[in-house]
Amino acid sequence: MQRIDWNEGWMYAADGEKGRTVTLPHDAMQERGRSEDALSGQGGAWFRGGTYVYRKTFTAPDSWKDKCVLFETEGIYPNAKIRLNGKLLGRCVYGYSGYQFEMSSLRYASSESAGTAEDPDQLNTLEITVDHTHLPDSRWYSGGGMYRPVHLLIGDREAHLIPDSLKVTTLSLSPARIRVSAEHCGSGKVRFVITRGGHTVAEEITSDRETEMEIPDAALWSAEDPNLYTCEAQLLSENGTDAVDADSVRFGIRAISWSAGGLLVNGRQTLLKGGCIHHDNGILGARTFAESEYRRVSRMKKMGFNAIRSSHNPACRTLLDACDELGMYIMDEGWDMWYKPKNPHDYARQFETNWKADAKAMIDKDYSHPSVIMYSIGNEVTEPKERRGVELASRMVHFFHHYDRTRPVTCGVNITLLLLAKMGIDLTKSDNAKDKKNSGGENPSATAKKKEASSTDFNRMMSTGGERMNRASAGFLADRISSPVLDVLDIAGYNYASARYAKEGKKHPQRVIVGTETYPHKLFENWAMVKKYPWLIGDFMWTAWDYLGETGIGSWTWSDGKAEFDKSYPWLLADSGVFDILGNDNAEAGNAAVIWGARKTPYIAVMPVDHPWQDVLVAMWRGSNALPHWSYQGCEGHSAQVEVYANARSVRLYLNGRLVGEEPVQDGRAVFHPDYEQGELHAEALDEKGQVQGESRLFSASGTPRVRIHPEEKLTGDRIRYIDIDVTGENGEIECGADRQLSVQVDGAELLAFGSANPKTEDDYLSGSCRTYHGRAQAVIRTQGCPCIVKVTDYTAQETVSLVIEQDE
Repeated sequence: MQRIDWNEGWMYAADGEKGRTVTLPHDAMQERGRSEDALSGQGGAWFRGGTYVYRKTFTAPDSWKDKCVLFETEGIYPNAKIRLNGKLLGRCVYGYSGYQFEMSSLRYASSESAGTAEDPDQLNTLEITVDHTHLPDSRWYSGGGMYRPVHLLIGDREAHLIPDSLKVTTLSLSPARIRVSAEHCGSGKVRFVITRGGHTVAEEITSDRETEMEIPDAALWSAEDPNLYTCEAQLLSENGTDAVDADSVRFGIRAISWSAGGLLVNGRQTLLKGGCIHHDNGILGARTFAESEYRRVSRMKKMGFNAIRSSHNPACRTLLDACDELGMYIMDEGWDMWYKPKNPHDYARQFETNWKADAKAMIDKDYSHPSVIMYSIGNEVTEPKERRGVELASRMVHFFHHYDRTRPVTCGVNITLLLLAKMGIDLTKSDNAKDKKNSGGENPSATAKKKEASSTDFNRMMSTGGERMNRASAGFLADRISSPVLDVLDIAGYNYASARYAKEGKKHPQRVIVGTETYPHKLFENWAMVKKYPWLIGDFMWTAWDYLGETGIGSWTWSDGKAEFDKSYPWLLADSGVFDILGNDNAEAGNAAVIWGARKTPYIAVMPVDHPWQDVLVAMWRGSNALPHWSYQGCEGHSAQVEVYANARSVRLYLNGRLVGEEPVQDGRAVFHPDYEQGELHAEALDEKGQVQGESRLFSASGTPRVRIHPEEKLTGDRIRYIDIDVTGENGEIECGADRQLSVQVDGAELLAFGSANPKTEDDYLSGSCRTYHGRAQAVIRTQGCPCIVKVTDYTAQETVSLVIEQDE
């Protein structure tokens, strides 16, 4: 069917306010703002909810009368009702699933020009009502409204290809054989055409709905060599000549297998260098753009990642496209809860009725994407402590196998959680036994009320005693309680249970395991075990990219801060990613790059030196808060901690040409404590013979710091552009110690967001104003296909700088 981008020209209003025109994707929750008594709480970053209404008025030409017309959405959060001209078409139950609705009550215009203001009776109105008033409903920032793209699908009513039914399956590699299939209405034959680089490599016409094809001299797909083909299905007319409908998918020829001997991709043993991500895009909120997903995958790949876990909900289509094209494996995860709530208003009450539809939608979306190598049916659910939960897990695994026999099924199982739940201590249950209806706005009494054990309590316990809980997972009772569900899975996913890795080869010789969630700062020891034990196929750190909500779980604060896990308003971010929300890498990203061999030279990082004589309060989800910068204006003489990550015996560190010292590399890191002074840091990594095998440098910003605008390289045909706005010296180095208040104005384009990576701020990403954080800020704009001007006002320097962004290619 013809797929039309339908994201422009929507009217949006919240809670009865005056409507305005928006372009999708749109995050209504971000627009609602934040307050210290918002019921989304710490998990939802203190954003308010509400009722969001979207309307699109359009003309249906008379030529559509014999067409099948579908409205398609990739995701609306949460609880959306879809109406056409007042008639209910259906509901979007799960906020992370895609849905299609037939437009069955259209009013048709007599001509293409009908349906104007003079002809109002021929206009159609599609109305989307989103009820986001019941909070909290998520353990992280969900966003709200029509946050993913929408499309209009049009095809002949009697003869068309069923959307998302075109699937490609690799049958063998040598010779390369694939099975292609497509469901359709009508009795015509189907022509399947396989192309690569614009050249046809195979073609076949069949009267069946599937056929097998051989691909000569096939180029296989893997994360290292992401070779892609395109399969086009053409539904032919009854005379077998004309195509009455067509659809296409990109695919890769690749085969995966798994056993206690490891994970094989195309017959080659593969270790998953993984990171977990949430679905938000930093200062853009939950809005999904192709440019954002490609940018994230590209930056992760550069630092050595080859795998992503979409925690804890199905990935968007553009993320899968980026992973296919750039080479990144995906563990696509379905749900964070099953039938037991983790929040008073989460999806648990709808789960058992709808999980099969959710799973089928995810499988249809993922099937032909070579990047998707594994499905996950959940995260840290405690239902498997009982027989009902284990039986549910078994049914879910069989359901996935029924529709896709090519991929394994896992689940992020927290073994210690199951042990505690079996003992009657369920740390993931909803805060309130009884539901309370609320407006999604303010309710001080609800937040002040003493709570029972909740989903936050487990994170709090992990933040103070994570290693003790890890060791508890290795006990006899924990093993006995978790084994029933782990043995149902193709691959057993372990959250924070690395203490079990070494013994599983003897205790459970047929079990294949993966670290579905681990601490980034444990990567050195975890990766050594991944390389050592064949039954351990990889590691997924929490987390690869910082995110909104779960405020402060990774933040390091000083003695004037607060040490508690769940930090209160105005905390905004988890502050736990190896990349911050702007996409900048930090010490833990450098550590991973060195361990995985993506970086051959040492990575130098420095703890912020602008907190003299203050004790730092560390968080369990971060092992270091050091940044790859050596420029802190006005901090001369402050004690500094310099961390050098290297695959070496030892490291020598020089400051302005003077030897600071030589330190052994322990667990991949050497640490130094010079006094800060402007200039140059120079690190040399030494091998076992004392020879220099690699070196790196950091420089201070020179001259007077000024704001500079740097457009990032564009990765897709999307109209989204990322603009870095940094405080730098004349030499281009970031100045971390001269933050200032900025405002941004864009002429000739739309400013979508402007902000920094500050985890504790009241800055509003939609206001056009923010204070830099460690010298950095970022603007995201939507261009109009013509040159635009970005103007930044620096209130410290009392000057405005501007840059012309040329017309998109």
